[in-house]
Amino acid sequence: MPKTLKKRKSAASIRFDPNVRCDRIYPVDDNPNRKITITDRKTVGLKLSRPQAVHLARVLLAATQEWDEIEVTAWRRDKRKSDGTYHVTVTSAVAEN
Repeated sequence: MPKTLKKRKSAASIRFDPNVRCDRIYPVDDNPNRKITITDRKTVGLKLSRPQAVHLARVLLAATQEWDEIEVTAWRRDKRKSDGTYHVTVTSAVAEN
């Protein structure tokens, strides 16, 4: 039986999808009768499924290899209609030379 040759890849060839999603972003201001406003809140939270949490962890790990500071932004008003998830971005301010 002939051996099939497998092509080798280096770790540098690994790519990941930077399009992170989450199931929910807290606080939600969908109840107009609440007396507490978003500016009164002290925390923000993300609800992630296991695959979403692993994906975010991979993006954060890759970003920390290159950047000294990281900003995570959750877009709580932009719910995707197809699956009901919210966009999460991982960015950094890069000094221009």
